[in-house]
Amino acid sequence: MKNLAFCIGLIAFLCACGSGKDEQFCKCLEASDQLNAHSVELFSGNISSEQAEKQQQLIKAKKEACKNYEKMTGPEMLERKKECSK
Repeated sequence: MKNLAFCIGLIAFLCACGSGKDEQFCKCLEASDQLNAHSVELFSGNISSEQAEKQQQLIKAKKEACKNYEKMTGPEMLERKKECSK
């Protein structure tokens, strides 16, 4: 009986962990997109101090959100990115 309960618990745990979607990675992608969009705006002309400050905040947010993914391979990133768009 204990073995059955253990097996059921283990299966439930593995199913929950294997959902595929990495929420932190999705936040990393979102932070990167925001930084990219703001960077494009900066190419349009003079940069105000507010825009420069926002750029620095976005860079900091991206670094924080993506710190666990700096050494991830390209193919692995693409697989995780697919899961974020679902």
